[in-house]
Amino acid sequence: MINHSGGASGSDITWENEGLEYGVDTIAYSFQGHNQKSKNQKILTPEELEIGWENIKIADKSLHRGLNRTEYIKNLLSRNYYQVKNSDCIFAIGYIASDNKVKGGTGWAVQMAIDVGKPVYIFDQTENHWFIYLAPKFVKYYDVPKLTGNFAGIGTRQITEDGINAIKEIYSVNFSEIT
Repeated sequence: MINHSGGASGSDITWENEGLEYGVDTIAYSFQGHNQKSKNQKILTPEELEIGWENIKIADKSLHRGLNRTEYIKNLLSRNYYQVKNSDCIFAIGYIASDNKVKGGTGWAVQMAIDVGKPVYIFDQTENHWFIYLAPKFVKYYDVPKLTGNFAGIGTRQITEDGINAIKEIYSVNFSEIT
């Protein structure tokens, strides 16, 4: 099982560290000059980051957040593309805004996944509940989502205790079903 991550503090590193207990490998996409927490960095080339940026432009057509970003922020957003591209399902910890979009940097990865039709689950830390994206919106999901062999475990840097517990539970439930 492989977790595709950004290696950031908070949710990303929690997905990675909790996954270690179950033998889950992590690939943490990064770039030159990026300070991340993962020991499993995959440094993206400038050419790969440019491909990621082209996909950010597509996501912005739905998000309407604007593309005027510093080079560092452009690279942070661009690396999100590889989390989505290389996974078959996205599991995020964060917040769903009133416009039914996911807040912050996590929202870019979520939108790219939605744009290409990949399944998306988000644990909303305001409601402390899992949601699934069923076009055109997120709806409550009344079970613990099933992890896939290649998943993106991502989310906010401001993870709460409930968010941490959601990650622990998803691993615990999924791996207890395997054994």
